[in-house]
Amino acid sequence: MNQDPQFSRENFEWQLNGKIIIFALVLFPLLVLLGFWQLERAEEKRSIVNEFRTNQQAAPAMLDDLLGGQNHQYRSAWLSGELNGERRVFLDNRVKYGRPGYEVLEAMSVPSLIIDGRPQRVLVNRGWITASLDRRELPQVDSIAGQVQLRGVLYRNLRGGYRLDDGITTVTEWPSRVGWVTVERAAKLFGDDFYAYQLRLDADSIGALDTGWVTVAVQPEKHTGYAVQWFAMAAVLLLMTVIANSNFSRWIKSN
Repeated sequence: MNQDPQFSRENFEWQLNGKIIIFALVLFPLLVLLGFWQLERAEEKRSIVNEFRTNQQAAPAMLDDLLGGQNHQYRSAWLSGELNGERRVFLDNRVKYGRPGYEVLEAMSVPSLIIDGRPQRVLVNRGWITASLDRRELPQVDSIAGQVQLRGVLYRNLRGGYRLDDGITTVTEWPSRVGWVTVERAAKLFGDDFYAYQLRLDADSIGALDTGWVTVAVQPEKHTGYAVQWFAMAAVLLLMTVIANSNFSRWIKSN
């Protein structure tokens, strides 16, 4: 009994195209690596968010709490001291509301904050202020005189991230505009010892400018979504490579 040719089954066969194979061998691992990288980023952001929630639930840190070695990242704090408005740092390239601006940082002397026999200043981030249209002019900021109690959140710069090389090693004129700042760099700029965390002021604290601090710019779920997209692209690439290098389409139709 003869089988109708239009219903005959076709055998699966490879028809290799060297250029397509090489392209796929290069791109497929890259797409997979990008997917796993986004999963790692999601886990990092998840840890940051969990750390924020845990320390935010703790009682506000006082002076005695700072002398211990525990983790204070994102913990609320009330600190009394005196800000030095004459030596001020403007952190450059801080865009907010689609407008260029600066974050304003000053050193605060805190009585009795002594670690390893050395007095520690606290780097205080007062918040954001819009930049002048003339780059040669720095904004005017009112100084805070006398002994004050400041309220804010303790923060240590996270690893990684982009840093603008401003070429500044020492400050010869105050106020100073810098491209990046950590408490370690503040020690070099100010010539003083600084506590390991800066204090980001709350919106209702004395001396606060425009605050509204962002814990993470991208939520963990978004990174997971990006990972799914990279893995999906890898799967599509694999399928398209098989189709381009075989009679896959005809084989599927015949079966």
